[in-house]
Amino acid sequence: MGLIEGQVVIVTGAANAVTQGIARRFAREGAKVVLVDGDATAAEGAAMAIPGAQARTVDLTDAAAVDALAKEVVATHGRIDILLNGQHAALKWDRLADKDPDDFSAAFKDVVLGAVHAMRAVQPFMRKAGGGRIVNLGSIYGPTANEGVTDAVTMDGALASLTRSAGVEWAKDGILVNFLQGAMPDIPVFRDYRAKRTDSVRILMENSAMPRLADPVEDIGGAAMFLVSDEACFIVGHKVLADGGQHLTAAVFEPGAER
Repeated sequence: MGLIEGQVVIVTGAANAVTQGIARRFAREGAKVVLVDGDATAAEGAAMAIPGAQARTVDLTDAAAVDALAKEVVATHGRIDILLNGQHAALKWDRLADKDPDDFSAAFKDVVLGAVHAMRAVQPFMRKAGGGRIVNLGSIYGPTANEGVTDAVTMDGALASLTRSAGVEWAKDGILVNFLQGAMPDIPVFRDYRAKRTDSVRILMENSAMPRLADPVEDIGGAAMFLVSDEACFIVGHKVLADGGQHLTAAVFEPGAER
């Protein structure tokens, strides 16, 4: 029997490979997973790879549409136990002075407002049920604040603050909200970058406390599982770094930063 057997999980940002890894871990532990993305193809493709998962296409910037999603999930499954906010904005890899202000506005709508809408949509159902778990997933860039990813770092800061504020307001109802940041993940874009920049990446990896890429299912998914499990019943508003100590010793590398 899995650690979250029979629980109903909404996972947003299904186009994200790290998010998909976490969703696979949830499903492996017995959860009923509903994968959500604004891109129907991405949502359906992710769901096909996870036994029993369902896909939903929703614009997370549309509060009414997200409310309707939560109501539909409860009508279908009777409950919502866990929400993982995994949506990330598309980055353009420019330094701050070169970034278009509209890119920040778009990122804020996609990531922060999307998380706000999803959290507000599930909160009444979790409160009525006596509690639930919410995990806001940050980017791999937030802990180190490298060049070219100011928008991602800014969104991480906003999500961390949102997590603390919601934690204060909702923990009394048994709804525990936490924030998770991972490391360089073992996904195609990072493997490709590593192949192109063998020497520089080797140095970065050798200087890391745990010199390997993160497995989205076992490493990052494992940390997410802890936060949604009964073992984390007294943890709220916390930032968890599932990065193998990367933030302690070395900067992350940025596949999109090549000029």
